[in-house]
Amino acid sequence: MKFLALFLLMPLLEVAVFVQVGGEIGAFWTLALTLGSAVLGVFLVRTQGLRTFMAAKVQLAQGETPAMAVVEGIMLLLAGVMLMVPGFLTDALGALILVPFIRASLASSVLEKVFIARAQSGSFKQNQPTDSHTIEGSFRRED
Repeated sequence: MKFLALFLLMPLLEVAVFVQVGGEIGAFWTLALTLGSAVLGVFLVRTQGLRTFMAAKVQLAQGETPAMAVVEGIMLLLAGVMLMVPGFLTDALGALILVPFIRASLASSVLEKVFIARAQSGSFKQNQPTDSHTIEGSFRRED
């Protein structure tokens, strides 16, 4: 329900901001700013996306799970979409996501919520053995 309200409210807010900005600086400069932010956004998403891809590649090479890099990559994709959608509010939100420490903070909170949700649902417990008796050792097959 909240998403639907936001989905319907956002275009109305964008139009209101367009009218205000257009009234202050003129239609030409409003369109120029909109196109410029889209081009700049594509450039920034591309460069930061490559940096995030390289970080994930390094983490995989070290045997680590690149969960943070994957979430940051998804956020970069979202930022790119927001920057390409015409509007000053979506551009501002997309630009905020492009700031590395803000994106890292958001990504860590998303990962924390995912892990908490998985722990509460019991999906972590499914991978653990049901009995607590563990016998360690080695074996060799003799045919």
